[in-house]
Amino acid sequence: MRRIGIRFWLINKRLFKTFSFLVILCLVPLLVTGFRLGAGADSGVARILLYLPNQEDELALQAASRLMENNGVLYYELCTSEEEGRKAVESFRADALWIFPENMKEALSAAASQGMGGKSHTVEVVQREDDVRMLFTRQILCAELYPAFSYEMYTDFVRRQCGLPDVTDEELQQAYNSTLVEGNLFRMEYLDGVPAEEDSSYLLAPIRGILALWLVLCGFAGAMYYMQEECRGMYSGLPVKAQVSWALGVQGVLLFDAVAVMLAALKAAGVFTTWRREIPTAVLFACCVMMFCNLLRLLCRRMELLGGCIPLFLTGMLVFCPVFLDVKGPRALQYLLPPYYYLKSIHASFYLGGMACYSLILALVCLLLWGRAGSHK
Repeated sequence: MRRIGIRFWLINKRLFKTFSFLVILCLVPLLVTGFRLGAGADSGVARILLYLPNQEDELALQAASRLMENNGVLYYELCTSEEEGRKAVESFRADALWIFPENMKEALSAAASQGMGGKSHTVEVVQREDDVRMLFTRQILCAELYPAFSYEMYTDFVRRQCGLPDVTDEELQQAYNSTLVEGNLFRMEYLDGVPAEEDSSYLLAPIRGILALWLVLCGFAGAMYYMQEECRGMYSGLPVKAQVSWALGVQGVLLFDAVAVMLAALKAAGVFTTWRREIPTAVLFACCVMMFCNLLRLLCRRMELLGGCIPLFLTGMLVFCPVFLDVKGPRALQYLLPPYYYLKSIHASFYLGGMACYSLILALVCLLLWGRAGSHK
């Protein structure tokens, strides 16, 4: 144990004297700081201006207030005039302008009387172009207006289509409220039962995936460091078993430091779960990354070839692993990428077992290749 501790200290000391390793470590605080600053600032996929021509319309004021209280994916702001809002949209200072009617209740009542296929509208939407973002914003607007619109549809159905024009507003309101569902219809949870934080910033969501790719980059760096020292002849006099231990030692020490930095970054970013979940998952992920990078090192054999493969593999992991989006791509390819297991296993123990099995398979293949290399020597 004393000899292992001395080797750990010497390898770590040598790593911290390597400029490229320090640069890789410094990427993490810069990354987390940038994400935190971005999450704290006013941000959104679209900037929506709201114009209320009648400042005394209670229904319109309530709708606008609820929208502005939920600034997040969309950023809302009031404008003083319709002309000002249109100029802001034309000059790219805003993505859309929502013009509320003079009387929201009358507009909703007119739309309800015409039915879903009617030509009457309640809110006028002004935008430069129609794309996925604008379709998303209109869905948000419809969801905000739907409760009031559904009540107007209900009253129109009872009084006009059911032939009950004498029913009072109080009776209608009482009957309508008795059927309302209090609270949310859906509850968002992960597979392990942990509730999903709906109010978390969408800018902080991909930080775990980016840190996972950063750890893979650290694994590749460890493999490159060992290959560089191997080219200098530092391990030429050692038997194959000793070379295997040194290769794993160099990469293991580097990944040990990287895991500590990654856990601290997750904690600082506010996406940390629990120590009982994070530490075993991160350690197993580091082992998986070490075996994965070792396998590629043994297959490539040359630093130049491995260096050329690094951008390709990182790009593939960025696309097929759930870093920004959970792409339903080819499962066979996704199961070959270590970050896929890590990002899935945070809230699903099934993938934790899968990552352990995958790491074991990689280790067996690496031992087989090491054995063949030793027999050739």
